[in-house]
Amino acid sequence: MLNRALGGLRATNLTQTTGFVAKRLLTSTRYLKGESRTPYEDKIYRQLAKELEPKSLVVKDISYGDGAMFAISIESGKFNGLSTVKQHRLVNRILKDEISKWHGLQLKTKKTV
Repeated sequence: MLNRALGGLRATNLTQTTGFVAKRLLTSTRYLKGESRTPYEDKIYRQLAKELEPKSLVVKDISYGDGAMFAISIESGKFNGLSTVKQHRLVNRILKDEISKWHGLQLKTKKTV
């Protein structure tokens, strides 16, 4: 199944040719298996959904599953009229208690048209 998900590449070949990228990709197969969010991802998701009523929202733990770094992508009408910096500040304010525990955050915000 993993070979199919990687487009037929053998994991050993992928590791040899791309190094870190392959290690990062192969650390967790949770998304390849179609599994849902972790409990901590779900907590973050619910906080953002409650405050921002998003059109779309994706929360992913990208830190090998230890909850130290997250990638969040969110589209919301609450961002309309706000600059990107103000959108990010709004998300940071909502998640301030959680963010203080993290190593990093990749944040993408988008206004709903």
